[in-house]
Amino acid sequence: MKRLALLASLALASTAPVLLAKSVDNRSIVTSFVDRFYGKRDVAVAFAAFVAPDYIQHNPGLPDGPKAAVEALGAMFARPDSRFEVTHLLIDGDLALVHLFGQGKPGTPGAAVADLYRLKDGKVAEHWDVLQPIEPGSDPLAMASAGPAGKDMTAQNRVAFSGFIKMLFDRGDVDGAYRRFVAPDLIQHNSRMGQGRDQAVAVIRGLRSAPGARFDVQRILVDGNLAAVHYRGQLSANDRGAAIVEIFRFHDGMIVEHWDMFQPMPQNSRNAHPMF
Repeated sequence: MKRLALLASLALASTAPVLLAKSVDNRSIVTSFVDRFYGKRDVAVAFAAFVAPDYIQHNPGLPDGPKAAVEALGAMFARPDSRFEVTHLLIDGDLALVHLFGQGKPGTPGAAVADLYRLKDGKVAEHWDVLQPIEPGSDPLAMASAGPAGKDMTAQNRVAFSGFIKMLFDRGDVDGAYRRFVAPDLIQHNSRMGQGRDQAVAVIRGLRSAPGARFDVQRILVDGNLAAVHYRGQLSANDRGAAIVEIFRFHDGMIVEHWDMFQPMPQNSRNAHPMF
């Protein structure tokens, strides 16, 4: 028995370096992908280097696969007068969220965009997005002055955000969630909600009290002082619903800043997957 135990421990020791060498650094992969795709706007190279051949697409306007994405986005991203400016990047395990301003055609107001990606075996394997046209006179991607991201705060903020999501989405306790986890002087980037916690509570309470309203969380990310939730919202039983992404900034354990994007679900899709 001792000999078997010794052999087992030696085998584990011999394979440990190999396993460690094969571990995947998703943060490095996503950062490189974002730089090549959004920064250098080299769509073809970004997809060839970082995207899986069986890429799953949830954007209803595109078929599955990297080829369709490159064909749809390549020319638009290559235009010298187009703009794609990343505001926030969250990376949490095998998920990543890119929050950006996108303007494919000059003269248009552009859109606030949330691109979500799932990684598998070191490649981008799946994509969801939410695009909201920017209303004239609004600046939904503006940011308040803030300190460093503080990656060491991820664990603490994950606990707080999990509590916020559970209270708000699972229990439907809008007042409780916002009083417990949101600062009174909340900085709000949704132009329809007004500034401060009380204004947010009033609007959200009204939306959630509509007959047949439901809000189903799909995925959550926490990265440093930023957190995000991707969900399907329906305001009535007959409402097809919308894809929504909300992004929150934490400071000293409280939510102090908020961004969101909202996109109604279309009737038809060019791929077999829902927007979620």
